[in-house]
Amino acid sequence: MAKDLGELARFCVVGTIGFIADAGLTLAFTQGIQWAPLPSRALAFLVAATITWWLNRRFTFRSSAGSSTWLPYVLLTAIGALINVGLYAAWLSVLGSSAVNIVIGVAIGSLGALVFNFLVSRKWIFRT
Repeated sequence: MAKDLGELARFCVVGTIGFIADAGLTLAFTQGIQWAPLPSRALAFLVAATITWWLNRRFTFRSSAGSSTWLPYVLLTAIGALINVGLYAAWLSVLGSSAVNIVIGVAIGSLGALVFNFLVSRKWIFRT
């Protein structure tokens, strides 16, 4: 149980680093070099996913899995992003888009994606 909680805590730390990289690069691309938002976000996501893949492989799960895990990780992380947005949209469609519901929707979407990404990473990508 302690190992599971330790992995989850490290996964959350890595996710925070990934968020900072994703948001920071998206802003740098859109504001700094004036790229359009969608291509900026796509490239930022790939870079952030690569950072989190490496950190999760080495730090979170301490896996000896090689670079062949990168593509499955990125694809499954993208599915996690769809889960995040889907849960958010579902919440708002049922309960409306008040400020409170928006924040709760973001939290529910983030939690759903976190659980999905953690379980997939742990059980299939890095197999601990």
